[in-house]
Amino acid sequence: MTNAQSDQPGGSSTHGDQGLPVLDRVNSALLNYSDKDWNYSRISLIDKLLESIDGPYVLKLDVLDLKMTKGRDELRSLVDEVKWGDRHSSQLGILEVVSLRINKALLEVTSDDYWNQNRPVLRIVKKEEVESEDITHAVWYQIAEVAGEDFDER
Repeated sequence: MTNAQSDQPGGSSTHGDQGLPVLDRVNSALLNYSDKDWNYSRISLIDKLLESIDGPYVLKLDVLDLKMTKGRDELRSLVDEVKWGDRHSSQLGILEVVSLRINKALLEVTSDDYWNQNRPVLRIVKKEEVESEDITHAVWYQIAEVAGEDFDER
């Protein structure tokens, strides 16, 4: 993402290459997913300076145009990927688990109509590919543990 300078959930309101309003809408939708389903954790997406991410991979929000055959095919593939990931999560890395859980949550708590047939999908991409596009920010994740009064009320 370019121009955005925030490590807060949802980033800033600046429009970047991946569209922060989409990031904000994703985080809002994720609030409707039960903490219990994430073992009392809360996962959210943030806009993060690319150079501050140590690993070789980053996250990217793609938007599937469900009015097009290609978009619908990619959505069917995503649903199959989420099902496979649920069964094989012990074989996945942390970034893959985060991506899988966010995509699963978005599929469960939002409809295609909610996204006006332009459904966001979280993908894992090589950091070097993003760097080669002169993008300075990427989507990343943060996990907050639900504890205390919040835990008791869930």
